[in-house]
Amino acid sequence: MADDPFAQKVFLQTLDDPLLTARYSSGHRRRAGQLQAFVKSLHQTAEPYLGLGGKLELLVIKQQDWRQLFSYPYGWPFTRNKPAAAGVSIIAAADYPLRFLHRWDDIFVRAAKAGHGPPGDLREFLDLLIGHEWGHAAANLSGLRSRVKWFDELMASYLFLAALKELEAEVLYARFLDWAELEIAGSTVSRIDLGAFEYPLSRLRFENLLWFQAVFTLRAAEMLTKWSWDFPKALAEKLDQANRGDVARALVEIEPSFKDWFAIFAANKTDAIKKPN
Repeated sequence: MADDPFAQKVFLQTLDDPLLTARYSSGHRRRAGQLQAFVKSLHQTAEPYLGLGGKLELLVIKQQDWRQLFSYPYGWPFTRNKPAAAGVSIIAAADYPLRFLHRWDDIFVRAAKAGHGPPGDLREFLDLLIGHEWGHAAANLSGLRSRVKWFDELMASYLFLAALKELEAEVLYARFLDWAELEIAGSTVSRIDLGAFEYPLSRLRFENLLWFQAVFTLRAAEMLTKWSWDFPKALAEKLDQANRGDVARALVEIEPSFKDWFAIFAANKTDAIKKPN
């Protein structure tokens, strides 16, 4: 295709679907089909509540092709908006190299000392993060993206958990929360300034990045119990273009308990950030 930005760099095969097309590197059709079914179920479940517009696609890419296409670290799933608001792509790794998996070793050791063992295989958690990235895509397609990084991360977790709950996927829902608790137990972090999450994420220490993700996930689950799908609806009404830059105030106006939640984050905690080389 002439408008395909990847066509001249790598060859990707396709699993067509009217709701969610999946493209994948050679040799990874089975994984692409499994992830396509998972993400499609989330999307179908959320659509009546969010009114998702625009096109969504899934790319399942092996390491060799990934290096030709992206500068993002191989293994981490992420989302990318297409040009001219044409839709959103979710990019997932075809596998998880051992070197990437070993980044969690210190987290696991500290968590074990605190009495938290892994709730499952680490690869399962990384696949669940693909669902979290669907949450980012859903926020983008439904107009809930604010470009305030911490809020968008919180909302992605909220939408993912809401979809799992709607699907009655209790095991996956509980497992995602268990991983969040492990990330906190395995971290040396107690408090970090919320503003640190607005730095380029490449500058955040690994355990700090996981700590933030876990705190946002547990808060999303807490809110979901009270609000269900009404929370994104309330936010969509609040976060118009006039006040979108002040999401913290909008959150407190909708749900006053956010005022206490913000106290989790301490000001001026800069040791969470890597020093530039």
